[in-house]
Amino acid sequence: MTRIVTIALAIAVPVVAQTLAAQTLNDTFDRMDKAAAQLKSITAGINRDVHTAIINDDEIDKGTFHMKREKSHGVLMLIEFTGAAARHVALDDSTVTVYNPKINNAQVFEIGAKKQMVEQFLLLGFGATSAELKQSYDVSWVGAEAVDGQQTGHLKLVPKAPDASQKMSGAELWISASSASNGLPVQQKILFTNGDYWLVKYSDIRMNPRVSDDTFKLKLPKGVQIDHPRF
Repeated sequence: MTRIVTIALAIAVPVVAQTLAAQTLNDTFDRMDKAAAQLKSITAGINRDVHTAIINDDEIDKGTFHMKREKSHGVLMLIEFTGAAARHVALDDSTVTVYNPKINNAQVFEIGAKKQMVEQFLLLGFGATSAELKQSYDVSWVGAEAVDGQQTGHLKLVPKAPDASQKMSGAELWISASSASNGLPVQQKILFTNGDYWLVKYSDIRMNPRVSDDTFKLKLPKGVQIDHPRF
């Protein structure tokens, strides 16, 4: 039995390596462009590792992710983190709202002319074409990699805009090559200039499910304190 397993691994490992090595940057761009042309909505599970460099600490947030493109080409988004670090983050045409149920507080940010930059940050790689990605970032090819058993193309991004690069030093995307989530990110890494980073993984990705606009409306309870910080 041991010899059979050894032979099976000897055959299987080179095949996987060849499949991964066959991917190129242009292959990944092609998948992203096809996904962008078809994308209307997404639902997924989300797992975010928030790393704080100065104290070398990691905090894990888990929850759900919803996104929908409107007919006006706008984007609606809702992320609901649960557990100890529960937060609800909603994006609409003009605002980002962050609701903290523990203290019953909602912060509403008027994003105005910076909406496109905010969308790039919160929705990095979701619905973006390769041309749009290259317009905002210097993109380089890291290689073909497996993430949780899924084949992906790994991209490295460096922001071009000065206002973005003041806070974000770079980002990385792992674009799926699997049939279920082809052309969509299954993992993102956002690198901040102070050494902090977010590592975000998506699971159970569903492309173009029916999602009503009501899904994206935060149901704020009575007595919630609403602040309007400067963005």
